[in-house]
Amino acid sequence: MADQNTTQETTTTSTSTLVYLWKIPVDKTYVKSIIGILKVVAAILSLIAFICVASGRSDNCDDKYSSTYNYFEFVAISAFFTLLILWLFHTITLSSRLFFKLIPWLLVDLIYCAVYIIFFLIANCVLAAQSCGKDNNKAGTAFGFFVLFCYAGNAFLGFRDWQSSRNQRPSDTQAKSPDYNAERNMELY
Repeated sequence: MADQNTTQETTTTSTSTLVYLWKIPVDKTYVKSIIGILKVVAAILSLIAFICVASGRSDNCDDKYSSTYNYFEFVAISAFFTLLILWLFHTITLSSRLFFKLIPWLLVDLIYCAVYIIFFLIANCVLAAQSCGKDNNKAGTAFGFFVLFCYAGNAFLGFRDWQSSRNQRPSDTQAKSPDYNAERNMELY
């Protein structure tokens, strides 16, 4: 009988979700995902909240409440830029390249959302209490609460994704108790 070598070739096809714009890969699934959309909405609302509060400055209210306005403006504009940077990291797939793979991005997003939820809660409550009767400060507070709700939704979805990623670990990487064989151990001594 002659030896027969059989080779089996398996080809897998995957649908690419990357689109190249100006030779930069853009992840369409992240852009269209609920988390990606929530980040864009939160960034836009944060910028609107910043503009509302920054445009309503007046001399008689600035003397009393300038620290309140400054804190709210800081939270709103820092949230805008941080959201923009994180969204770009995920959209142009920087989070899956080189040493960025070592960063637990789901956990980073979750902590980031929790921190900004606290920041916006404080800023919104203080600005609502000290709005100086100006309509643009009230509008800024309303937009700030909308941003807070976007962050809460983002945190909820991020926590759910983080939990499901922790539960999907392969079983061979989990800690196992060592196998002890009494007869083999007796032979060693």
